[in-house]
Amino acid sequence: MIHEKVRRVARGGAIPVVLGGDHSITFPSAAAVARVQDPRTIGIVHFDAHADAGADQWGSLIGHGEPMRRLIEEGWVAGANFVQVGLRGYWPDKDTFAWMREQGFRWHTQVELEERGLDAVVDDAIAEALDGPDLIYLSIDIDVVDPGMAPGTGTPESGGMLARELLRAIRRIVGGVELAGMDIVEVSPPYDHAEVTSMLALRCVMEAISALARKKG
Repeated sequence: MIHEKVRRVARGGAIPVVLGGDHSITFPSAAAVARVQDPRTIGIVHFDAHADAGADQWGSLIGHGEPMRRLIEEGWVAGANFVQVGLRGYWPDKDTFAWMREQGFRWHTQVELEERGLDAVVDDAIAEALDGPDLIYLSIDIDVVDPGMAPGTGTPESGGMLARELLRAIRRIVGGVELAGMDIVEVSPPYDHAEVTSMLALRCVMEAISALARKKG
């Protein structure tokens, strides 16, 4: 159902912006965008504390820890054009990282962001995602942000990006590339103190829309 609805939006010439929900929605959403854009191809820039490229989740192939692997396995995006930003914490494990390397994944950890600076890392991520493809699909897991600024998520990891850094990254990406689609996921209202996480997710959408409007204006 998600795949078909996103496909209809993209076929109509609009840029789908999908709000989650957990990260499993990226699989049908990004696949639908890639399907509509064919024969042009997409690269993906993925902001997340976790790689979400696991083989399965308690025996299930579909879940919030596996969508990126499914996109690669089904051929919707090339591994070399799948770029992750902000990885930190306890997962992925050694086997998952080994699979990611085999597929040509590229990633930039939170430590790299701190050492090299946001702009340098984001510019590299854009160049890597567009090393061949024509457009970028942007996927944002809100847990890439430090839980002190985004507590309303199911898998918080300390030591993440600042909210203003994520907003700057969105402006830099959306303002500088041809955007095929976008999702913002893993916002969990029951865990969201004073709705600060929901408000950040809304601000992410507004920053993307504003960047698109400036390009057209």
